[in-house]
This record gives sequence, structure tokens and C-alpha cells, in this order.
Amino acid sequence: MKKTILIFAGCLLAITSVKAQLAKGNLFIGTDLGTTAYDFGTYNYTYPDGNVKTQDAKDYSLTLSPAMGVFLTDHLIFGGSLGLSYSNEKVNETSTVDNYLIDNTTSNTTTATIGPFVRYYFFDAQPTKTLFYFQADAGVGFGGGGSTAATLSTTNTNATTTDNINGMFIFKAGGALGLTHFIQKNIGLDVSVGYAYDDESYNTTSNTQSTTAGGVVSNSSNSFKAKVPQSGIALSAGFHFFIPNKPAK
Repeated sequence: MKKTILIFAGCLLAITSVKAQLAKGNLFIGTDLGTTAYDFGTYNYTYPDGNVKTQDAKDYSLTLSPAMGVFLTDHLIFGGSLGLSYSNEKVNETSTVDNYLIDNTTSNTTTATIGPFVRYYFFDAQPTKTLFYFQADAGVGFGGGGSTAATLSTTNTNATTTDNINGMFIFKAGGALGLTHFIQKNIGLDVSVGYAYDDESYNTTSNTQSTTAGGVVSNSSNSFKAKVPQSGIALSAGFHFFIPNKPAK
């Protein structure tokens, strides 16, 4: 009997603790876990006409998404988030296609976005240590980057091409279902799955300097505008601090 009472008291204490963290006026601070990815691979292509192409690619990216909000009710959070992303790609290519033998390209892109989010926790009178939620968010931002490519053609012409990306505008929106598990009194671990939409538009200016086997140098330039909409499934994990509006006495 004594053991049963102790178990009941422990459960009641846990529920009361969680209830104290999900209350109007409390702060909600945290981030999605910083996503770091490094991909590499070698890709071989053989064409019916006998031409071949080999690509050695290495990609690195880092993404951080800190967020801060406030409980408008015991269930509803309204706040803002900041998205920071950096990517680096290196592609070394050898080919007999399109009149070139070697093409080495390095690209870098940096973006930043900011926008609001709302999160709603589902529970009845008393929350538990594991809670389901729905979250919707949107954001706008900017970015830029560029690339450098060194090419050797079948005519022994060397060319260096520099691309600059500017005027980038980003719009993002999405929604997700997830759950928060309280691993400590004021710390919740999140996992979620949802839908994400991303639309980017930017301008690219390209400059190429070519040198023939005879030493003749020529320059050319080009520019274009791009619009790149994307959508898909998003998986996310992170942690947040639930800070009471009034310190416990």
C-alpha cells in the first residue's frame, strides 16, 4: 500500500511539474538540432556513342534554427524563429562529352530567414510528460553565394568561370505534427514530421576568361534570373526550454 501511494505521489508530482511549464505567460526558447551533413560520392556515366563522364562530388552543409516564443494560453505558443544555413559543394569532373576534358567547380551559398510560428499542444485538463502538438511557420529571407569553375577543353583551351548569385529572396512555409517529451523539468525534446515549401528567386552573373593553346585570351559574360520552387516532407528534431513567467517560490 505504501509503495502504491509513493508511485501515485510521484506521478502527481510529474503532472504538476509539466502543468507548471505549460502556462500562459511562460517563455519557450530553443532550437532545432543543428543539421550538419557531409555527402560524397563518385558517379560514372557511359554514353551510347562511347563518351564517358566521371564526377567526384563532395557536399557540406550546416543549418541552425533558433526560436523564441511565449504562451498566449496554456496550449498556444506564438513566437519567431531565425534560420541560418551554409553549404559548400566541390565537383571534380572528367569527361569526353561537350568538348571538355576536366571541369573543377566549387560553390558556396549562405542564407538567412526570419519569420513567425505558432504551436498548439493537445491535452485535456492535465498535461503529461509526453505531449502531441501541431506547428505552423513561415519566413522570408535573403542570401547569396557564388561558384568558380576551371575547365580544360578537348582543344586545349583553359577557361575560368566565376558565377555570382545576388538579389536572392526566399519564402518558406510549412506545417508539422510532432511530440514533446520532457527529459527534465524545464527541458523538452521534440521530434516532428511535416510538409515544407521553399521558393527562391535570384540573379546570377557569369564571367568567363578563356585562354587558347596559342595564348589568345578572350572574355565573355552572361546573366540570368532564376526562380526555384520546392516542396516536400520535412523531418525535424530539437529541444526547447520552458521557462515559467514567475519563479517558483
